[in-house]
Amino acid sequence: MTLLYREDGLWLQGEMLRRGVARVHSYADNRARVSEMLAIEDEARRDRRGVWRDPAYAVRRPEEVGRFVETFQLVEGTVVDVAKVKGQVFLNFGADWHSAFTAHLPRNALPLFREAHLDPLSLSGATVRLRGWVRFDSRPMIEVTHPEQIELLGRP
Repeated sequence: MTLLYREDGLWLQGEMLRRGVARVHSYADNRARVSEMLAIEDEARRDRRGVWRDPAYAVRRPEEVGRFVETFQLVEGTVVDVAKVKGQVFLNFGADWHSAFTAHLPRNALPLFREAHLDPLSLSGATVRLRGWVRFDSRPMIEVTHPEQIELLGRP
């Protein structure tokens, strides 16, 4: 991610997040200052600045995410179950993994989680906030390609 600064040194991405006119969207190969951006976004969301006043930008519950396929969403909920299948990890947010919202961590993402000291297999029962594009592949899901897409909000 290219960091943009005004001539006077103001960090433009940070200012947009502070005002609530942007959301954090990072990529596996470009994660510069994401932790800082998440903190700024969180403050704007708590203070209901900018887009955070608009219900279209609400943080979603896992059971409602299916209505938002093909959109970028923040989803907050408790991981009911974690499964590792053929080298991939699935964070399931409902008892029926066939239909409930899930987060899919592909095999090539797992080294980034090891580097960040975040073991996705340890997230069963944890409350998390996910961010990403919702797609539908037999159930609603978000592809999680890097650790910054998962914010740990609480452990059991």
